[in-house]
Amino acid sequence: MTHTAATDAGSATPPFHVQSTAQVLRDGFPLFPHHESVSALWSTKWRDLCAGGVYPFGDGQLADFEPVFAELRTVSDDDPAILYRPDDYARPFLPIGDLLTVAAQAAAEQGAVDQARELFLRAAAVYRIARFPIVRSPLGQESWEKGKAAYEQAGQLLDPPSMQVAIPFAHCDTAAGDHDTDIAAYLRLPRGPRPAAGWPVVLFICGLDAYRTDHTSRTQEHVDHGCATLSFEIPGTGDCPAAPHDPASADRLMSSILDWIVDTAPEIGFDPDTILARGVSTGGYNALRVAHTHADRLFAVVAQGGGCHHMFDADWIHAQNQMEYPFALAGALAYKFGYRDADPTAAIAAYAADAHRFSLADSGVLASPACRLLVINGTEDSIFPIEDSILAGTQGSGTDLIVRGGRRHMGNPGAEQIVYAWLDEALAARA
Repeated sequence: MTHTAATDAGSATPPFHVQSTAQVLRDGFPLFPHHESVSALWSTKWRDLCAGGVYPFGDGQLADFEPVFAELRTVSDDDPAILYRPDDYARPFLPIGDLLTVAAQAAAEQGAVDQARELFLRAAAVYRIARFPIVRSPLGQESWEKGKAAYEQAGQLLDPPSMQVAIPFAHCDTAAGDHDTDIAAYLRLPRGPRPAAGWPVVLFICGLDAYRTDHTSRTQEHVDHGCATLSFEIPGTGDCPAAPHDPASADRLMSSILDWIVDTAPEIGFDPDTILARGVSTGGYNALRVAHTHADRLFAVVAQGGGCHHMFDADWIHAQNQMEYPFALAGALAYKFGYRDADPTAAIAAYAADAHRFSLADSGVLASPACRLLVINGTEDSIFPIEDSILAGTQGSGTDLIVRGGRRHMGNPGAEQIVYAWLDEALAARA
């Protein structure tokens, strides 16, 4: 499955299937026009997604973002370099988010619940894009804090509500770089009386840029299907206290969360024998890992759009900033995995040279038994190579692999419905 389109003079064909319909290639990899300017990012990549409320603009409205991108074009002279300066990029978003928050608070004080919820969610969406793709600067951190505050006020108005929980990081290893603080998570419980055995639990494992504030529609689907949801960030992102540079820190994180579910099951109403996990995008990498490392403690796992091995190839890393992702992917992933040199180019180089220590194939994780597992992605993914889904999805006898032709990262549109149906079938089979 290699890319066979013609390349620029002197470039080699990479050993990956990457977006066979791409019109322009550079060094053998697709080059997307949204990287050419701020206006190109907005007009060719993000505006339609924003208008449709599609990732990463869930809960947002087009009217909130149009003036922000107009200002970004003006202050940058339409130079895409501003997208790689996190504070300069974030600055125009903050006044819009602040205005929406003030309006939401006023609506809440007047008892206009629906309006307040919508405005708080809109504010959280603006703050999300402000700190995109990862929190790594002062204004990015301010955006993250304000986004949490807005979302948590909206969460109280959701049906069912989203509740903050603090999970003890019981397996913390400070010598390995973990922070000895609680694991911050959001919990949603289904409506109505709890089942006799308790509610099945979906561990919603967030990704590189979409944190626990950013999956309202997905957690809504899971609770509507009768599952409690527990959403949290992965190492190197959001508020996760696990060491970003230690591949094993994710295991300590998951062990702590699973212990907490068992310990609190009688009080909260979990079914400790039916714990599922769903990881999206970079969180799909963690879902693949936990499906193997904690196979005996999990009922079933979905890894959607995740990588596991070739995502760490140097050639792939060096091409990421020109492909499907909006911008700054290589640097954001380097930062997420603990490579945080003040010079982003140096950080990416260090990450590319060393990244294979995170490979689930090289480490032997994929060779170990897994719980019931669904691996799903699109063939045209150029965030993480489809070869990684095929590699992970062809291990063991309890794994289902769905490779969606003509779809990009995560396998959408249409993959969400497949995921919910697969989980429903898995849960029905336990009876």
